[in-house]
Amino acid sequence: MARSVKNVPKGVWAGIAALLGAQATFLFLGARKTGRNPWVWGGAGLVQFPLPAIAYFILNRQDQKK
Repeated sequence: MARSVKNVPKGVWAGIAALLGAQATFLFLGARKTGRNPWVWGGAGLVQFPLPAIAYFILNRQDQKK
């Protein structure tokens, strides 16, 4: 059977959307609290997973060590 985007159940798409939305919200709120371009982090969180969250945690940890 050929696999395509059309064969993916709607529940999977809903799960992906929820995951990306939650990540974007978390990054936006965290960046707003620390003063780090919240719209950029929120936008990055909407388009891919999990690289923006990993980058945010690494950069945030480096700032806390200073």
